[in-house]
Amino acid sequence: MKAIWGLDYDYKTDKCYKRPVCPDCDAPVLKFKTGEYKCVSCRRRAEVDEGMTKWLADREGEKVEYEDCLQYEVDGTVYGCGGKNTVETHYIKNNVTLEWETAWGQCNKCGKRFIV
Repeated sequence: MKAIWGLDYDYKTDKCYKRPVCPDCDAPVLKFKTGEYKCVSCRRRAEVDEGMTKWLADREGEKVEYEDCLQYEVDGTVYGCGGKNTVETHYIKNNVTLEWETAWGQCNKCGKRFIV
């Protein structure tokens, strides 16, 4: 199946943008760990042209940083552990701006998790 350019929406920038999508599902096409390009919905292999390959490559990657686990209390319940450099925060690129944005994370000491 050949991927096509379709519209997607970024809620952080409130902008629509074109991206490679599946012609059947209209779902994004991404490069999987196997190196194959596939639809994220139906998982069918997708053929992508040179422009799509570059567009996807520019948005690839993830970076991880470590931060302190904040400890706070709400109505007598304590959240977080106050650990130093224990929160593993994952960042991915915004598809419109290409800037790094927080995606998810977890404290490796107390297990507190978050997703954006």
